Amino acid sequence: MVSWGRAFRGAAGIVGFAIIWWFVGGILVVAGIFISGFVSQLSLGSASTASIVIGVVLILIGYIIGILGTLAAFLKVLPEIVAEEVQKM
Repeated sequence: MVSWGRAFRGAAGIVGFAIIWWFVGGILVVAGIFISGFVSQLSLGSASTASIVIGVVLILIGYIIGILGTLAAFLKVLPEIVAEEVQKM
């Protein structure tokens, strides 16, 4: 049976990897917001259709990277914990 310490180390690893992927995805989301012109629409003018589409695509890619990166982190750490427990047997 997995010890509580190993379980929490695994959880910390998953959270650590997830933070990295959400940071990378967040950079793309922020870039998408600026490219699409959401910030400039509040002040002066409106953005072109092409920049809005590119911005929305970047935002979606950022979210997808965050979600898939979190899932990949889970799938990376969990088998390592299982393999360690199987080796102990």
